[in-house]
Order: sequence, then structure tokens, then C-alpha cells
Amino acid sequence: MSNPAPFGQRPPALRVLDASVPATPILAGRVLLHEHSRFIPRQREAIDSDLGGVVMTGDNAETRAFKLRTEAGFTGTMLIDSAPYTTYAATEDEPFLLPKDQMFATLDDTLGFQKAAGASAALTPTGYIAPGASKPLKAVIRAAQRIERVDTVVTLPVDVTWLGNERVGQLIAACKRINQPKALVLVGQFDPLKYAKVIPANLRRVISDVEDMMMLRTDLAALDVMVHGALCAGIGVSSSVRHSVPPGERAAVNDPKGPVYPNVLMPELMCFKGAKGLANRYANTEPTTCLCEVCNGRGLDRFFRTDGETRVEAEDHNVLTWSTWVGEMAGYEGGPKRKSWWQEKCAAAINRYALENQRIGLSARRGFQPPPPLEAWATLPVS
Repeated sequence: MSNPAPFGQRPPALRVLDASVPATPILAGRVLLHEHSRFIPRQREAIDSDLGGVVMTGDNAETRAFKLRTEAGFTGTMLIDSAPYTTYAATEDEPFLLPKDQMFATLDDTLGFQKAAGASAALTPTGYIAPGASKPLKAVIRAAQRIERVDTVVTLPVDVTWLGNERVGQLIAACKRINQPKALVLVGQFDPLKYAKVIPANLRRVISDVEDMMMLRTDLAALDVMVHGALCAGIGVSSSVRHSVPPGERAAVNDPKGPVYPNVLMPELMCFKGAKGLANRYANTEPTTCLCEVCNGRGLDRFFRTDGETRVEAEDHNVLTWSTWVGEMAGYEGGPKRKSWWQEKCAAAINRYALENQRIGLSARRGFQPPPPLEAWATLPVS
């Protein structure tokens, strides 16, 4: 299991073109922000330069990353995830999706292009690994074992069913055969950690049993895996980059034809809630407030709007909130003390649900319900 560099003693987060510079020390201990490329270049003041960074995600990610470096002047840690797993399923013959417009495209070229665009380390363009797709997973292992450069992270976009009791042992064994850092992306509708009760505990097994594991494109699960020994993690700026669905599927939403409102991270309840749901619950009472630099004591019901300025403000509030928790986490030595801190924090949040529902006069059914993953983090054994 990896131990992050001590706070204040991290290597500089620079644009590193040299393929012989290892990815591990550059990424160790960081929780990165998954940004969608269509809203960049724009620097976010909320990103912690010592403990954070950016993952540029989506179409034209390399071009947008280059602009973030050259036009916006971003000097922090950055990864580029073009997310091929959203459109392509890995096969036994082609586990990686290489550019089709180049006659002799190679994996090494693809990794090099990421570095040239400003990435601090390179991510393999791995396709989606479907339920029980053992042969494509083995093909990823073989391809990874042929990579000679040390600046590379092997992306593993696996269907969430790989974390079920039947497959998790096989996934762990596969990860142990890959020498490079591994970035797990869980694929499934809605929150993959809600797929089955065993998923949060089995995810911890993967993180704790395999050296240099990462988890990208997730939500507060990023903090849980960091507490349990992950090298690095990434939290999506919006719900579309906090989770991923299999190729050919559309992300299921409650109101597909309605307007899109921001999702808001509630500090005391430790959960993301849609702005519309917050506005409804606080319609006849005082809303909960936030003291972050963006909110400055204002209510969290104010994000019930669809304009870009409100979206960015909500996102910055979210980043500032979880970044504060990352800073708290960094103040605890890795191991039992950090795990106890996290469990106690999650348990305290669970206890606040009943209090908040009582304050606003709503039943548990109509009010706020704690997410199952949060309940798991609060109750799973610390060891």
C-alpha cells in the first residue's frame, strides 16, 4: 500500500514531458478535480495546489488541457482522460482505443501526446471492461506489462459488477500483475456504489490489497479510498463526470426532458443533492447555510437556477467543501488514526439527518435520507 508524501514535502506539480519521470510521486496524496473539457480553459481558485489538481475529461480533452496550461497559466498537477470507455468496449485484440485517423498509431504516441498537451502523467486509453470480460482484462494486463515508460497510469474502467463477491478476487489478482499505478473507474447507472451492499467493502479490499491503486471519476468515495490507502483519487465537478455508464447507454436521470440544475454538496450531511430538491425541502423554512468562501453564510437553496454563473458557483462551493475535508485528512497520519477520523466524520453526518428533518418539519420519507455508501463508511470496521 502506498504512503503519500508528507504534507508540505510534495514534488513540484509541473508539466513533465520526460517519460522517465515516475507518475507515482507526482500523484501521491492528491484528490483531483474531474473537469469537463467544454468549460475550460478556466482556473479554479478552489483547487489546492499541494493536495489537488485537475483531470481534463471529455471530447478535445488534450486541446483544452493545452489551453489551460498555455492560456490560463495553470501550473498544477493535471491528467488527461479522453474517456474512451464511454464509447468503446475493450476487446481481447484491442484493449486500448488508439486514434483511427493515424495510419500507424501506437500506444506510446498516444501517451506522449498527453504529456505534450500538458499532462503531468499519462493515462492509458483503456476501453470499458464489461461484466465478466476476463479476456479483455487479461489483454490490458499483457499490454501494460509491455509499457516501458514510468510516467504512465493504467486506467481500468470496469463494470461495477467486478466488485461483487464473485469477481472481486479476480480483479485484485489482475491489478497485482500490473506494475504501474492503476486508476479504477467504476461504470454503472447512477451511483455504482449503491449497486449492492458489498460494493463499498469490496472496493476497500481492492484499494488496500493492491499497491498504487487510484480511483477516478467518482464522488466522496474518493475520500474513502484515500483514507484506506489509495495513491490518488478524482472527484467529478458535476454528476456527469462523477459517474460513467457503459458504451451505448444513456445516463438515467429522474427528469430527462426537464432543465438541468446544479448538484450541491451539503457539508453537514456529506451528500450531493439536486438544487431543485433543496429548494422544495426548504420552501417553507430557513435553509441550511454554508460558510465557505463562495457561500459566505448564504443558504444552499439559492442554486435553483440553470444559468452558467450559478452552475460555476455551485461547483466552486462543492470543490471548496470537499477540499477542506482533504486538508483535514492530510492532518492525520495514514493508518488507524486517519480511518477513525473518517468513520467518525461519516457517523456524525448520519446522525444529523434526523436532526435536519426535524428542524424543517419533514418526515424521514419526505426529507433527507442518507446515501447507502455513507452509511457503509460510517459502520464498516475501521481495520
